[in-house]
Amino acid sequence: MPQPHPFRHARAGLLALATLASTLCTAAEPKPAAPAHPGCFLLMDLATGTVTRNDAAKCAKRLVPASTFKVPHALIALETGVVSSTDEVRKWDGTKHRVEMWNQDQTLDTSMRRSALWFFQGTAKQIGKKRMEEWLKRFRYGNADTSGDITRFWLGGPLRVSPDEQLAFLARMYKGELPVSPKTLEAVKATLVQGPDTVASIRDGINMGGPWKDGAVLSAKTGTYPHAEGDITWLVGHVASSGGRSHVFVSAVQSPPGKSVAPQPALASAIEALTAHGLL
Repeated sequence: MPQPHPFRHARAGLLALATLASTLCTAAEPKPAAPAHPGCFLLMDLATGTVTRNDAAKCAKRLVPASTFKVPHALIALETGVVSSTDEVRKWDGTKHRVEMWNQDQTLDTSMRRSALWFFQGTAKQIGKKRMEEWLKRFRYGNADTSGDITRFWLGGPLRVSPDEQLAFLARMYKGELPVSPKTLEAVKATLVQGPDTVASIRDGINMGGPWKDGAVLSAKTGTYPHAEGDITWLVGHVASSGGRSHVFVSAVQSPPGKSVAPQPALASAIEALTAHGLL
């Protein structure tokens, strides 16, 4: 009886090894990495306190908070009684603003979603420097400096907060550890839940309402401060995921000098990072 050619077994073995190697390589092939965040990105798991941080130096640097300051500002306005509820209407005085959606009557809720500056400039005057500073110290919010123009201290004024400090503030807020009433806390948190009618969705063309992975809910506040040395942009907030998972996050970018870009860098980079972490 003829014997098999000695090389047939060898060739069959080599083919089997090649197939196995190809299978292993395919299985081990890494997922495409998310684009590197251009500034600071912070993520905290509220259940464990674990913090993911991409750049310690950038995350420790204090910046102009811009419209992210509307979060503590809203808490203070409600807690002091300057604003009675998120539905209280304030009349527009007819002054034309660059953002069309500001040119109408506003409530605290619509002003948060539309980031309507004039509403908060009015409440800042009513709260006053002394009370505002006292509350910011209670919140341990940045340098708590409210000096200068009461209507702009969180913009070009002296108030500064680092991404690390923003994250700590948000963690205390979403864990119910701030010195405010539960009613105030829940009211402000409700104004931050994102949908298709928010300024971020309309201005930047990103549907911040999802739908996101497994029914996740994104709550967030944008912030933009145009500056000759480079725009400062923020997105800060919270992601509630299925199974009760809860994370707070901060995205902050100081762009190189030049023309402002859209979507704003901190917003776009935050969505990419949160998606890469499997939360959105």
